[in-house]
Amino acid sequence: EEFMLLANVTVGKRILRQYPSLGVLRRHPSPDIKMFGPLIKKASSRGFKIDPTDSKKLASSLDAAVDPNDPHFNKLLRILSTRCMSPAQYFCSGSKSPTEWHHFGLASPIYTHFTSPIRRYADVLVHRLLSASIGYSPLPSHLGSQGMIEELCEQMNRRHRNAQMAGRESVGLFTLSFFDGNEREGER
Repeated sequence: EEFMLLANVTVGKRILRQYPSLGVLRRHPSPDIKMFGPLIKKASSRGFKIDPTDSKKLASSLDAAVDPNDPHFNKLLRILSTRCMSPAQYFCSGSKSPTEWHHFGLASPIYTHFTSPIRRYADVLVHRLLSASIGYSPLPSHLGSQGMIEELCEQMNRRHRNAQMAGRESVGLFTLSFFDGNEREGER
């Protein structure tokens, strides 16, 4: 995993040297600490301190929040902590100042998606930009426009958000179906 993160960071930096305003990056804004209030309170009631002041402190405090009597507690805390944060987003490097590029969840000042082109369109775009930046192939004409890259990033963010909502709705539907089926079996 560490090599994958290093590859993504390194590729992002390489693309920005050649195309400073055309990079397809991923940012994760620092969360509003107030959004963690209910989670901090619930964790505290179980004897754990959650510290979201920076990503390393959050990770450390989540690592320490393990209840040996409840194997699902830590996983639940981690899921709930992600819901307290703004979602990560794709963006075009020319549309944000470098101070806005930070990825909170990975504690990285720059990040892109490069390592999974078989399953993410963002990675395909990054591969094309990298290929052009190292002189392997020409930059496709549609990727030479900051406006086009901004539009593609907005579309990828929208589709990702829709996929997440569909996944949550699916879990909700099957949860209801499961309990409905168990109630019917209990009536027999």
